[in-house]
Amino acid sequence: MPRVPWHDGDVARTAVMSQFPTVVFDGGCSYCRRQERRIRALDWTRSFETLAYDRAVARWPEVGRGALGDGLRVRFPDGSVTVGIDAVRSIAIRLPLFVLPALLLWLPPVRTLGAVAYRWVAANRRRDDDSSCER
Repeated sequence: MPRVPWHDGDVARTAVMSQFPTVVFDGGCSYCRRQERRIRALDWTRSFETLAYDRAVARWPEVGRGALGDGLRVRFPDGSVTVGIDAVRSIAIRLPLFVLPALLLWLPPVRTLGAVAYRWVAANRRRDDDSSCER
């Protein structure tokens, strides 16, 4: 199976892109862009493509359901979308360094705590950023 080339700005990908999960992030938020770069750096197996939210919604309307502030999204080749802590779990399970911690997120109490922590980080990301995250 061919691998997707790295994200290089907002260049649209070919049909090959649909074979891999796509991490959808808020391209207007510097905190979110930093996290996207970290995900790419840890994605040694080249399992993901990354795409800014605006571009992703134009390509796949299902990504835009709910508010952008609901959280990070991962769009899968079958059209399903995970959001927030579920998206984090979807990403972490595919990153070699995070497989074991990601497995814990399938335990209901751990997932619940993770969701609370995720919501706190999402609500406070603007403190670490300029006003560009206030969409």
